[in-house]
Amino acid sequence: MVSRNYRKGMQFTDTIAHLYPELTERAKDAGYKRPLTQSLTFQVTDDCNLACTYCYQTCKGKRRMSFETAKKAVDMLLTGDKGMSEYINPISSPGVIIEFIGGEPFLEVELIQQIYEYFLDRAIELNHPWATLHRISICSNGVLYFDPKVQEFLNKYKYNLSFSVTVDGNKELHDACRVFPDGRPSYDLAVAAAKDWMDKGGVMGSKITIAPGNVMHLYEALTHMVELGYDDINANCVYEKGWTTTHAVVLYAEMKRVADYFLDTNLNFLDGSFRCSLYENNFFHPKESTDLQNWCGGNGVMLSVDPDGVFYPCIRYMESSLNGEQEPYSIGNVDDGICAHDCEKCRVVALKKVDRRTQSTDECFNCHIAEGCSWCTAYNYQVFGTPDARATFICVMHKARALGNIYFWNKYYRKHNMSTRMKMHIPDEWALEIISQSELDMLKELSKEDA
Repeated sequence: MVSRNYRKGMQFTDTIAHLYPELTERAKDAGYKRPLTQSLTFQVTDDCNLACTYCYQTCKGKRRMSFETAKKAVDMLLTGDKGMSEYINPISSPGVIIEFIGGEPFLEVELIQQIYEYFLDRAIELNHPWATLHRISICSNGVLYFDPKVQEFLNKYKYNLSFSVTVDGNKELHDACRVFPDGRPSYDLAVAAAKDWMDKGGVMGSKITIAPGNVMHLYEALTHMVELGYDDINANCVYEKGWTTTHAVVLYAEMKRVADYFLDTNLNFLDGSFRCSLYENNFFHPKESTDLQNWCGGNGVMLSVDPDGVFYPCIRYMESSLNGEQEPYSIGNVDDGICAHDCEKCRVVALKKVDRRTQSTDECFNCHIAEGCSWCTAYNYQVFGTPDARATFICVMHKARALGNIYFWNKYYRKHNMSTRMKMHIPDEWALEIISQSELDMLKELSKEDA
């Protein structure tokens, strides 16, 4: 098995490409332009012990996947039967990720262990390449982390596990949204779980969700994560409605404070020892017109199965995520297979045709700072009734993030006596919606190369 700790911060796809370059070449020779480590996500339950205010799973229930249903999904994955090989196979996906979600996945930790051990046994029995080239992925809220059965599972499979506890930065930001149904906060439980895992030598992933209700706490959140020992911090703004220019003003101010903190503490962004996803030095410029890649995997590489054994292109097409705004976008089930019916075939064909051009307006496609602007294909479906459209509620926050990056990176380059500069691609009129003229002049001065 490929160890989680093979190379700190390296994504599983990159790990496979690094260790087995011949598999990448084989995929390209077979006509796959961008070989991936695709995933099969098991929603072992749609129940949860928290009631987070920003959760996209607004229609949770009490369903639980049966082991028999899970076995059918595993058998399809490993044999390629019932249309599965057309969706995912060892050529297109040299490695595979077995992901477990909820609700809260550890409500069903015994089932998770059953499913994973069945996957291992069947893969070995079939002499399948995924017997060694796979990874388990679990993101938990941490509430059940110290349960003996959870600890048994984590300790048994820790070397092939990508595990994270959702800690939304500091206590104030976390407890603003991540609460129990009766309103009690969950920060202390989450951070205790994360610290214990890291103290034991585990690599802890992170995911800070920035929403209109907590964006003002971003500085305290990110600096607290650094103090807790995180050196790979993922943070992103939600895609849903609710963002305003006022929020963008706050985001820029917070990112500027965070940037100064990073600079003062001498964190090294360029040697791989530290990363914060809000700050990316290769974003915020126009994209090539030939770059048509979809941002997310919700159009074909994040196959998911719900507790009833129904397959979806990703979890956000499930009933529990769509808030009753659209009908679930299913593409098969464990009994009939994938694309067994005409409606399912049409959906898969439509998804395969979705790319950046088809779903973007001319304004989005030709945007001055298109590089790094993200979207969720399933949320597009939720809003428009088709995945082939693009919700742009996040637009103003992307503009603010671009300005925050120009501030940070050009100060970083100057501090380290580097000639590199992040150029200003954002139009003045966009910038002036968020910052003052004097602030814009300062950013332009930072962007200039030294004589």
